[in-house]
Amino acid sequence: MKWVLFAFSMMWIVFGSFAILYTTQYRDIMRNALEKTHLKSLAFFPFIGGILLLICSSASHYPWFIRLIGILAIVKGAFIFINPIKIANRLNDWYLNSVSDQTHRLFGIILILLGSAVFSWVI
Repeated sequence: MKWVLFAFSMMWIVFGSFAILYTTQYRDIMRNALEKTHLKSLAFFPFIGGILLLICSSASHYPWFIRLIGILAIVKGAFIFINPIKIANRLNDWYLNSVSDQTHRLFGIILILLGSAVFSWVI
């Protein structure tokens, strides 16, 4: 179970670093991923990731935090799948068109902190 938490933490650190260092390319990749892929198929990833986090939370020193992240991911996946009154579409438009480079870097910093915390809690 530890390897799943290691994989999540490394993924968050890599994506966060990429968002900080290569902000323009990160924005273009996110735009391509979110515009070309159907939202209902994207909802699968946070839902399955949340289930994996719930299952593997016992391998962490702070399982309550990993469970919280897992529950939030499951809720996010269900929200994207249901997409009431096209809120997910408006959030994607805001994220792709209105967010500044500094906000992308802030999201990157948050991802690096989250990945580093989970990585250190597993060891």
